Amino acid sequence: MSEEKEPRLERALGALGRFVSRHASAVVIVLLLSLIPAGWLSMRLAVSASFLDLLPDDELPVRQLDQVLHHARGASDVVIAISTEDRELAERFGRAMIAELQRDQGIQGIGGHVDTEWFRQRQLLFVPERELEDLIARAEEAIDRETMRRSGFDLGLDDEEEDDEGTSELLAEVDRGEERLGRREWVETRDGRYLAVWAFFSGNTGDLEFGRQAWARVRAVADRLRDGERFPRDLEVRYAGGIPSRVEDERALVSDLQIAGAVGFLGVILLIVAALRAPRAIILLAVPLFTGLLWTFAFARLAVGHLNIISGFLFSILSGLGIEYGIHLLHRYRELREEGLPLDRAIEKLVSTTGRALLSGSMTNAGVFAVIAAAQFRGFSEFGLIASVGLLLTLVATLLGMPALLVIGERVAPMKMRAAPDDAKPPLRVPAALRWIVVIAIPIAAIAGATLIARGDVRFDGNWRLLAGDSDATRFGEYLRHQLSGRFNAAVLWVPDDADLPRVEEVIDSVREARTARGEPFDVVEVATLADVFPSPEAQARRAALAQDLGAQLRRIRPAMLDDAGRARLEEGLALVESARPFSLDEMPYSVVGHLLTSDGRGSIVHVRAAETDDADTGVLVAWAAQAREIAAAFVGAGVDAPMLSENWIAGEIFERIAHDGRFLVIGTVLAVFVVLLLDFRRPFAAAAVLSSVLLGVVAMAVGLWLAGVQLNFMNAAILPVCVSISLDNAIHVYHRWREGGPGSIPIVLRHTTMANLLASATNLLGFAALVLTHHAGLRSVAYLAIIGVTSTYLSTTVWFPMVLATIDAWSAKTKRG
Repeated sequence: MSEEKEPRLERALGALGRFVSRHASAVVIVLLLSLIPAGWLSMRLAVSASFLDLLPDDELPVRQLDQVLHHARGASDVVIAISTEDRELAERFGRAMIAELQRDQGIQGIGGHVDTEWFRQRQLLFVPERELEDLIARAEEAIDRETMRRSGFDLGLDDEEEDDEGTSELLAEVDRGEERLGRREWVETRDGRYLAVWAFFSGNTGDLEFGRQAWARVRAVADRLRDGERFPRDLEVRYAGGIPSRVEDERALVSDLQIAGAVGFLGVILLIVAALRAPRAIILLAVPLFTGLLWTFAFARLAVGHLNIISGFLFSILSGLGIEYGIHLLHRYRELREEGLPLDRAIEKLVSTTGRALLSGSMTNAGVFAVIAAAQFRGFSEFGLIASVGLLLTLVATLLGMPALLVIGERVAPMKMRAAPDDAKPPLRVPAALRWIVVIAIPIAAIAGATLIARGDVRFDGNWRLLAGDSDATRFGEYLRHQLSGRFNAAVLWVPDDADLPRVEEVIDSVREARTARGEPFDVVEVATLADVFPSPEAQARRAALAQDLGAQLRRIRPAMLDDAGRARLEEGLALVESARPFSLDEMPYSVVGHLLTSDGRGSIVHVRAAETDDADTGVLVAWAAQAREIAAAFVGAGVDAPMLSENWIAGEIFERIAHDGRFLVIGTVLAVFVVLLLDFRRPFAAAAVLSSVLLGVVAMAVGLWLAGVQLNFMNAAILPVCVSISLDNAIHVYHRWREGGPGSIPIVLRHTTMANLLASATNLLGFAALVLTHHAGLRSVAYLAIIGVTSTYLSTTVWFPMVLATIDAWSAKTKRG
């Protein structure tokens, strides 16, 4: 800023102060009326608890996910886990549950239970033709050999034990049942505690209203069956899956944020009232702050439409940062009145001088959040946009609301002021020895923090499951994930043209070969298509004919010459031959084939499976994202239309962006703060001094994190810029008051700013500390990091920075005397 612009700004703010002083009632009425539309919009602001919402809608994996969702039948699921404490009861309940669910037209399919008898009867149609041909040849050879040994057609199989065993083995080979098909009737956990049944829906789990209704229908069925007559009411049934986890996580997150927000807001107000010993401070601080918050959330509803799991705790952030404005205004107002200024003059000077410092701090903080708004990661960008605008809106509400309320309050019941002339308040003088200890200690702590960071003792926790909620469905889902682990679906493809199904496997194989040749990992171990579970009509016809040939050989065996077990096997083998008649796709059990069918009959679904890995490790997810991009590009190159649904692909993309944004945010935040400070102070040394006091505190945080065992993660990393914002306000106020007072004024500056800065930092601490009450592990980690960060940066900006300025004054004075 030039010398001309600075007083012009202060004159403009002074004019605003005079306007508010003269029209205080009208200003308050307008602010209160604005709460009606702002409140209405805020009530319509939803909180999205899904990490899938953190990637922009126009990104390739999100676009392809939406394409698959429009055609897949089983895109969303509810898992019904039935206790096996009484196994027979559990199986009966499972069958009854499946029968009821199948009547629901909104449920696209049922999983977890297979009609194994259906497959056993038709098993010969699933046997590879070469195996059938081999079985026929072996049967013919064994029977011919017996015919050579005996006269006529009497095989005499009961004369020689060796031959009896050979025939028994041959007959047993015909009916291998579960061993051949590899299917069990029920899906159950490894520890045998639960049977698992899936209800599949075609909707998107991101649609909360759809999810609530779908889950309610499933619970209603279970509750009706457990009526005390058909099934006992205390039969344990638990739920997991995408739909319950999404619904419960959203409910838990909203509840946590509401409780933490209310507790934090109330705690902040009570702290201020207790510290200032002025009950009217509740209205003076709460009304402007509440107005600014409602304006902010109304803006969020209009600009973004929702809050995500990171921007969701903005209420706590803005409560702490926003109330700082009121604290500094109220503290300064009392000083001005105690100095003897009349009401109108005090309001004018309050808005022009303290308002200018607040505007400087607010613009700097908004600049920090504006840098975050430019991040690629949607969670950060939405958070930065709402926070940057919210700080400015809260400042406007405070600069208008608090002076107006002060004027009205003074007219109704004048505030009692202590007659304390300036010289009656002793400056806060710090002994030189203590000053030097402080000046040296903070840089040492910063050096120790930098050393811990360089050694890797302060690590970034890459477990993305911290973004998930801590609901019962989520916890139980984690248990099931480990109990039912094995190969898992890394991706689901929609192939519009069934003629492309063979090419899908070829393309994926080509990617495997290319990555293997480059020495890069490839996680895909299986590509499951409709052909894997449903033999083509042509294959069924060939196998049915071979089954008849096998039957012809079996009929050559004389039942009278077999023992009881042999005759039973022979009858079973002949029954299997008779059952080996071709079937249609509609005749297959839906639990086996449904996940490979589309909801509209267009094309087929393909499941791409990978070996079970620790998908909580972001490195694994980022590696899969690279593979998924290569597979998608290979499909395009081969002219195969096969959009991919892969939540792990989206998660990997998110974490790649976070890694990229981390470097961008650190550099961008430092540059943005320095530029704004330079424009404000117009002196590079001043801007660098203020910035250094903040950065020392941020780096020194590493010591606190290491001692407390707290790690950075995807949620609490967003608090680092907030710590910068909080401490910047403190440092800016210290520097402005030092410049106003001149050299040697630090003892007076400390007397004026220490309490205000302490209250400002304490209110931020309370706002964040309330998050400790939440059940969400990510939100709790935000609270822990904020407590450490606010404390560390308070020490560097409100304790260390003034001591440095006092040391500079002492050197300057000594130089002049010398």
